Amino acid sequence: MDEKLTFRLLACDARHITPYGIGYASDSIAIAMNNPKTKCSILSYFNDMGYDNTLRIPLFTNHLVYTFSRKLLSENRLHNLLTCKLMANLKNNEAVHFWTGCPHKLYVKAKKKNKLILHEAINTHQTSARQILESEYQSLGLGAFEGISESAIVVENQKLSISDYIFCPSPNVTRSMLENGVDPQKLIETSYGLGKHQRHYPEKNNLQTDGLNGLFVGSGIIRKGIHLLLQYWRDADLSGNLVIIGSIDPAIEHIVKPYRDDPRFEFINFTTDIDQYFKKADVFMLPSLEEGSPLVTYLAIGAGLPCIVSPMGGDGVIRHGIEGYIIEPHDKEGWVSTLLSLAQQPSKRRELSMAAYERSEYFLWHNVGMRRADALMTRIGEKQ
Repeated sequence: MDEKLTFRLLACDARHITPYGIGYASDSIAIAMNNPKTKCSILSYFNDMGYDNTLRIPLFTNHLVYTFSRKLLSENRLHNLLTCKLMANLKNNEAVHFWTGCPHKLYVKAKKKNKLILHEAINTHQTSARQILESEYQSLGLGAFEGISESAIVVENQKLSISDYIFCPSPNVTRSMLENGVDPQKLIETSYGLGKHQRHYPEKNNLQTDGLNGLFVGSGIIRKGIHLLLQYWRDADLSGNLVIIGSIDPAIEHIVKPYRDDPRFEFINFTTDIDQYFKKADVFMLPSLEEGSPLVTYLAIGAGLPCIVSPMGGDGVIRHGIEGYIIEPHDKEGWVSTLLSLAQQPSKRRELSMAAYERSEYFLWHNVGMRRADALMTRIGEKQ
């Protein structure tokens, strides 16, 4: 490709983009991929991050109109409108980057226009995810896991097949794609990240030796390993609290209920000020069984929190022994002994804390976007 030409890329996220969650990631990455060689815009249903004729292209530009449309129109009708908007903007772009929620027919239509198709694999391949969760549900006596249907896997495979490149935000996502027969030449390893406003210098000295305050952020579901973390914190029997931010799945309330009256645990369904909890905590924990690359782990290092995570919860972000520890989710002894060790070593917590904060700069969105754009252009250049 002539280096003087600008490569134009249209990201498409079939959702209402807000300042948090995966929509926030898709918007942040799209904007950050803009540079002298690459121009990237993003199409969505509605975008709380703003409206721009060239970079942010929401289907609806008025929030009131969007709200009424969501109530009046079916999901299929909204997809049809998004398709029309996509096709109208496609002629000015060489590639389309599809995020979760975009129907397979959009991939097909874009491909027929001879556009390069990029796919965002926000989680591990659904076949791998289903195997992991079926095993865990069975071991807990929760009955059959029905969260991932065979038809959903078929659609995912269709999208992966038609895609020219697949962004994999963590080593585990890459591994799952390979395990399920995806062409390795399609895979582009990358990450997610955080904004400058989400970095908070860890001002506390972490010198207290009488306890440890832990933090878990995420849905209270089996997939996130909440049932494991509750047990590990209880068995460590530390002086301090574990704060769990996220609503608990009613299906596992019977597992969680014994912990609700224990003063060592604080359950918070939702908060609009997540930063205060990151600032108060001494350690962040996420024993996920299946993930892509959870945004909360980036927030944790941005707040300078030592992290104890499973491979799914932080591989590719946390370096074992530097910003925290990567421990298999079912390694009870490993989790408990690490918690006890950190509670007794405030100087070690401080060391991990500073390393985490420093590490977070690498994952600022503008750095993530730059690396993605470079990786994509390198891969395209290799094919030409």
